[in-house]
Amino acid sequence: MRRELKYLVYSHLALVAVLLYLTFDLLTLAIDDTFQDALLEVDLRPPPEAAPKPQLIPKIIHQTYKTEDIPEEWREGQQRCVDLHPDYEYHLWTDESAREFIREEYPWFLDTFDGYHYPIQRADAIRYFLLSHFGGVYIDLDDGCERRLDPLLTVPAFVRKTSPTGISNDVMGSVPHHPFFLKVLGSLEKYDRNWLVPYITIMFSTGPLFVSVIWKQYKRWGVPENGVVRILQPADYKKHTYSFFSISRGSSWHLDDAHFIKSLANHILACVVLGFIVAFIVLYAEYCFYCWLGAGGGGRRIGKAIRRVLSWVGITSDLSSSYETLEMNSEYRRLRKDSNLPVNIVIPDLEDNVSEHYTDLSDK
Repeated sequence: MRRELKYLVYSHLALVAVLLYLTFDLLTLAIDDTFQDALLEVDLRPPPEAAPKPQLIPKIIHQTYKTEDIPEEWREGQQRCVDLHPDYEYHLWTDESAREFIREEYPWFLDTFDGYHYPIQRADAIRYFLLSHFGGVYIDLDDGCERRLDPLLTVPAFVRKTSPTGISNDVMGSVPHHPFFLKVLGSLEKYDRNWLVPYITIMFSTGPLFVSVIWKQYKRWGVPENGVVRILQPADYKKHTYSFFSISRGSSWHLDDAHFIKSLANHILACVVLGFIVAFIVLYAEYCFYCWLGAGGGGRRIGKAIRRVLSWVGITSDLSSSYETLEMNSEYRRLRKDSNLPVNIVIPDLEDNVSEHYTDLSDK
């Protein structure tokens, strides 16, 4: 294998290794292990004869909105949460009160909080701080309560499973200072990046994708029993008579790009196949380009084109001589491609090299 081809292969292997390192946490989401920490029927609907479990999570409900003027389509669900839990504290955090809370309690995060480009990022971030600071249950305004939340308060922390994999952040509960939510708070600044596409930026900086990745990191090497985050399964979340919540029209933060990206999820197999096809085309194009360069004329034409550009910008002498040397070396390698010898050795043909000093002894 020629040296240039080896470099090409090694560079691609290095690129694959870097990509695997950067996307490892995302790739782990392909393995759905939410069932390992699932909230079971015995936890949520214990038999009457079972001894009651102690409630660990404080009886506090947190919700957030821009102002106290909640949209009409969410008021019914919000009021049901209040009416079903008269013995709970209820807090509606507005944009103003949320920022004031961050300024007073977590001033180290205020610059990041103010710097978020999208309001939903601040709405996401504040819920993590509230649960870590006060404890309680956070509920999105488009999630209406259908039954009391008391069974959910018997575990140190819970989130809900989302589709197709990972966890969501629209319904969460925790004791104060739970290690998972402390890890979430410590990761917000690191993941504050602009990915150019609004939907991806939101999802991976503060949204469900972010919290799913942190959850995978948190449980990777195991956690003690009192640090486990229990998972509310879809059937217990909505759409059944025993479910805790019902869903109103929401997701108002979704922009136009979100509809396109979410539509890709409905054609995931086609997207995977298309990705492999594109990767194959790119690799094959690189191989063809490499063969063209090694065929003889490609390298010289590229060298001449580079010299013209360098001459046009006024860089001629040193770099041009470097390209000439490179071309000479390439030509030398082509001349000796059929031999491993550094010099040409001429072996004379004895039959054709008869001289006057040659004496025929055959008749003697």
